[in-house]
Amino acid sequence: TKHKLYELQDLLPGNFIRVSKSSILNSAKVRAIHKNITGASEVEFVGSNKKVFVSRNYFKVLMAKLEEKRLKR
Repeated sequence: TKHKLYELQDLLPGNFIRVSKSSILNSAKVRAIHKNITGASEVEFVGSNKKVFVSRNYFKVLMAKLEEKRLKR
């Protein structure tokens, strides 16, 4: 894409969240989160072998989004 990451973040639906300087993820597809002592947590996705690292700065935002999604069920 020709868009910058912050532009893409604004264009995507609400279930997409920025989780690091270089990554945006779909919160609807998160299967598991493995928290590391070093600060960066690893996210696994449903139906995929791909993994993404969540920086400490974005971790609380991701957890709040997942909690919000859980409460809506």
